[in-house]
Amino acid sequence: MKLKQLQEKRGSLMKQCREILDKAQAETRSLTPDEQSKLAELETEMDGVNSTLEAEVRQLARESANPVQLNRQEQRSVDRFDLGVTLRSLANGTALEGVELEMVQEGTKEARDAGIPSNRGVMLPSMLVCRGRENRDMTATGTTSTTGDQGGQSIQTEVRGLIGDFYNRSIMASMGATVLSGLTGNLNLPRFIQGTAAAKKAENASADEVSPTLATLSLQPKRLPAFIDLSDQLLMQSSSNIEAFVRAQLILQMLATQEVAFFHGTGTNEANGLAGTSGIGSVAGGTNGAAPTYAHMLALEEAIDAVNALSGNLGYASNGQIRKKLKQTLENPSATDNGWVLNKENRINGYRAEFSNAISRTLTKGTANAVASAIFFGNWSDYIIAYWGGLNLELIRDSTNAKTGMHCLVANTYYDGGVIRPKSFSAMLDALGA
Repeated sequence: MKLKQLQEKRGSLMKQCREILDKAQAETRSLTPDEQSKLAELETEMDGVNSTLEAEVRQLARESANPVQLNRQEQRSVDRFDLGVTLRSLANGTALEGVELEMVQEGTKEARDAGIPSNRGVMLPSMLVCRGRENRDMTATGTTSTTGDQGGQSIQTEVRGLIGDFYNRSIMASMGATVLSGLTGNLNLPRFIQGTAAAKKAENASADEVSPTLATLSLQPKRLPAFIDLSDQLLMQSSSNIEAFVRAQLILQMLATQEVAFFHGTGTNEANGLAGTSGIGSVAGGTNGAAPTYAHMLALEEAIDAVNALSGNLGYASNGQIRKKLKQTLENPSATDNGWVLNKENRINGYRAEFSNAISRTLTKGTANAVASAIFFGNWSDYIIAYWGGLNLELIRDSTNAKTGMHCLVANTYYDGGVIRPKSFSAMLDALGA
């Protein structure tokens, strides 16, 4: 059963539960035995749907981690597509034709199916922009040393895909977050939360009234924009030069924006950030923050272990300031045989650690005003990253940039993100690295 069908089935079950509860509330009475039995039946069915839905998300994650397998016709189209031709067509107001027109038509169809706007500029499809593809010579000859040492020459690698760099450079993705692409419409996933154990009852005691608690991670397309200036001269250059410039400039902007949102986003016009997610474990340094220690790291791990979630793609994430601090902090300052909290292999207590300046170092705790940092630990596959469609490109030329021979290239892609299992994460939000 596909993701959309599972979501619809879950929605139907939730609606039936709500109708039973609302009816009893409107009539100001308790649930009848038949209603309690029906609710219990619906809950059992919903548990099964949720389990299947979770398995489907995991499978989609595994599939999304692999390169997109294109058929021969699609691969030929990707190989022949020329970004320079497309941008020059936008600049000159001429009609696209050939493979460039085919790609834009496919991108427009994807956008329409995903429910995102595509009436301005051109829309490039996900198969062209969302995945890098490597072309590599199978053999190499010659030497790389003037001394005659044998060694193959450098094997040329060509990476295609304008925004495939998201997957390669994103710290969240590299830690193992679940990436879902090519989505259609809003995505509502059951949020897997810690249930409440059923109360023990005597053999003939009455069962408790069943009031199911339901939680949902709702993801919907959020615009992720960026823009750069392109000169008339650049637009006349080769496609490889134009594509390299676009990738280097646009992707860095988009990546910086989305990474901050993945960790600290509010969920309004951006992803739901990890730091603000209700239900994750919390480790406090002190009233006014504290320098992170080995004990704090162990507490972050224990916060997850305490709710039986210490499994999966576990690891730490923080910023460069905390990296410097932990490399100078001993695990046990009073011991003679010791090691640093963060070792030379960038591991903390055996777990991998990644660092990005997208993770804040300007948090406030008491008198530590805008100087505290965040440290996260958890199973990163329980953070969901979602992408809709491909990439929208619009080339704008007004009177101001026309006078200087420039165009403004505006790019938009659509994404969202959020935690599907809060108990899989813990955070220290008052770590002092300075």
